[in-house]
Amino acid sequence: MNRNETSAGIIQSAQREGIRGEDSLETGSQGEGSPLVSVIIPVYGVERFLDACVQGVVAQTYRNLEILLVDDGSPDRCPAMCDAWAAKDGRIRVIHKTNGGLSDARNAGLAASHGDWIYFVDSDDMVAPSLIERTLDAAHHYDADLVMFQFDTISETGRTLKSSYRHNDFDEVTILSPVEAIKAQVKAEIDSYFWSFIAAAPIYREHGFSFPVGRKIEDMARICNVIGESHRVVRIPEVLYHYRMRQGSIMSSWNMRTLHDWMASADDREAYILARYPELRQFMKVQQLNFLANLDYETIRQSIVAKFKVDPRQEDALRDRIAVLSRDLDDEKADVPESTRSLIELLKRSVNGALEDFDQMREDWARMGRGWLQSMRESGDAELESADAAERGRDRRSQDRRSRDRRA
Repeated sequence: MNRNETSAGIIQSAQREGIRGEDSLETGSQGEGSPLVSVIIPVYGVERFLDACVQGVVAQTYRNLEILLVDDGSPDRCPAMCDAWAAKDGRIRVIHKTNGGLSDARNAGLAASHGDWIYFVDSDDMVAPSLIERTLDAAHHYDADLVMFQFDTISETGRTLKSSYRHNDFDEVTILSPVEAIKAQVKAEIDSYFWSFIAAAPIYREHGFSFPVGRKIEDMARICNVIGESHRVVRIPEVLYHYRMRQGSIMSSWNMRTLHDWMASADDREAYILARYPELRQFMKVQQLNFLANLDYETIRQSIVAKFKVDPRQEDALRDRIAVLSRDLDDEKADVPESTRSLIELLKRSVNGALEDFDQMREDWARMGRGWLQSMRESGDAELESADAAERGRDRRSQDRRSRDRRA
């Protein structure tokens, strides 16, 4: 099958075969010859949540697992807790290593894995007991080598939280070619979390895959490398993962390094896509322009709301890239969304000192739609939403005061 086959044709084929979604997926047998699944769990500073996480993995209804607990030099009781789990379950292996960060720990687990399928879990989250079984059934049923699923959010105490993650807004099985899935991911219609999908091991092993060490935003930097080397992606409308909202937020950790990591991840993603799928060159230019414009907007927002100190040199470099992309797309007469053009004009006015009223900027942005900023906030930033609510309250009170002053 052509790897660029459209999903419409695949779905029509699936319908002819009587496929209708999760009710049609039968539980697969697990006799001899069942594929081995490597579950990789980086561990650092999560002694409060580790047992619940590992318990959910060892209790999977699919039993043929290799569970790799990668102790990334954790300073708490986690190393001993990992060893205790290995003593209780022969499927568990523990890797003790010096601290190198999430990417380094994932790379260590991937290098030590032997499974036919690879699945990553964050050690402070929880998994549904049928996650592995349901995803492998879907992979077999739809001849897919990458299976994505829905997730919900829980509090630190395990309470289910109300969530507006738009990545979960689908209620039917969706089958995508790699190109379709890449486009959806770049447009933030598909999330980039590595715990939100399971993938066949050759996707990693046969293409020199590794996570970027020493940086944050590592998932976005590499998600398209995995999608792009698959032959078919299927998304199933089942909540199989429980993402735990913890203290800490993008706003509280936003700094010049964070800005650098966002840009580096976007560049990594673009570089892979252009090398692997050169036919997406103009699409990526438009999306990169949209991403960088929104990143510039968020930098301004953080400088006002969170007193984030902007490095003028890095900000100038970001603006230069936006200007070059804008000129290139104008020369190519590319179809750039009006929301992106409007945002760029807004940013230009801010450079010229016309952006003194932040309330007006927020109103303009609300009219244009949240776009990338929404997906950024949705990446676990409960505190930022709370801060925005407080800010809106202050804005309303300020407007009320101005109204009273005018009446007076």
